[in-house]
Amino acid sequence: MSRPGHDPDRRRFLALSGLTAVAAAACGDDGDSDVLKPCGDSPATGDAVAAARVTLAKTGSPERNAQATLDAWGGVESLIGRDDVVVLKPNSQWHAQGMTNTDVLVALIEAILARPGGFAGEVIVADNHHFRDDDARGWTTETPNGRFNLNGVVGFFRARGETRVGKAHWHDAGPNPEPWQFDAGWGNKVLAPGAGDGYRWQLDQCHVTEAGNKCAMTWPVFTSPVSGDVIDLKDGVFHAGKLSGRPLRLINVSSINYHSRYGGVTAAVKNHMGLVDMTCGFHGPEPEGFCNTHYIGLKSSHSLWRWADKRVSPIRRLVHRVLPEEDALDFHHTGGALGHWMRTVRMPDLHIVTAEWIGWGSRTHPDLCARPGMTLASKNPVTVDAVAAREALLPATVAAGAAGKTFLPYNDVDNHEGPFRRFLEATRREIGGTLEPGGAQLIRLS
Repeated sequence: MSRPGHDPDRRRFLALSGLTAVAAAACGDDGDSDVLKPCGDSPATGDAVAAARVTLAKTGSPERNAQATLDAWGGVESLIGRDDVVVLKPNSQWHAQGMTNTDVLVALIEAILARPGGFAGEVIVADNHHFRDDDARGWTTETPNGRFNLNGVVGFFRARGETRVGKAHWHDAGPNPEPWQFDAGWGNKVLAPGAGDGYRWQLDQCHVTEAGNKCAMTWPVFTSPVSGDVIDLKDGVFHAGKLSGRPLRLINVSSINYHSRYGGVTAAVKNHMGLVDMTCGFHGPEPEGFCNTHYIGLKSSHSLWRWADKRVSPIRRLVHRVLPEEDALDFHHTGGALGHWMRTVRMPDLHIVTAEWIGWGSRTHPDLCARPGMTLASKNPVTVDAVAAREALLPATVAAGAAGKTFLPYNDVDNHEGPFRRFLEATRREIGGTLEPGGAQLIRLS
């Protein structure tokens, strides 16, 4: 028995309560409405007008699916101009089914280079996987989704003398002394195009939760490996320090997989996590009073969860049993922040979900995956994510039988209380989109 006034469980509770208070202060999670004032533009309250059209190509191969997708959207010449700078944004953070299918990616690049009417522009495959080592993860994996890893995609075109194709790695700019979500950081904060490669932080344009958590809008600025021009993903293409007028196109090319109990599904919307700077705000120490995109939905208890994650097994198991991460993080706010990014920084010209090889239970586990062999596309990521979940991910989960039963509530976009549905609803409030069954204009290509 503990001595009177010397209860170790009570001391531990008080100590951990202090940690949660620190986390709350880090993001302004105190309900003080004054934190809204510095941001100026608060989240939209209604749906934006958005395209409901989705194409679903299941033609027998990833390459044919890619071509059928482009044809259904009017041909590559209707999406890409002769002199455009085209940024293809894949998912490079994972391998196997977790990454973007590279056979689709190669076919998209082939079609752009062979554009009817000619193509004198450039194609750049670019992403931020939020790890310190650029050439890692999906860039170098020996277990790719498709024939190539991402370095292999670029190398395939370079090997045949194609100089219009290159790659770019975007680097998180802020300090990252205690990594929670990967170890990148310490890069360059760019004040304006021409001031080096890195990230721009726009602190007066942010997404704000009802609890007062603020997420600033961030985007990469980088030098084209093809032309040497400077590409500001919000403001455009700069040549010799001046806006060149060359059109900039962004195509979001994602995978679709089960993500987690707190996040549900990762697909087109969440693929934008590779466009933002994850060191801008908590868990990063700068800027004070902001949260990064992942932790914009931080509850004070999340710091307790992470504290326990670094402790010895008995403490970790106890805290995580009492406080699972889905109860410690309102991840749907990340969907709102990404929608705000699309609304205020740049909306991709097309969202493509490569549901060729997917994970109904894991992004990388070989036994928790399926091969629907389809590629979907839409102008709106909310709409395509909902359709891709219904047409590819949920059927694969059901087909897995008893093994998939645990994942059904998370992979079902029509589970209105599930994390995936709540995530997409938060995005839809910013940019619109169609979530209801039968709401999308679905065009099947075979």
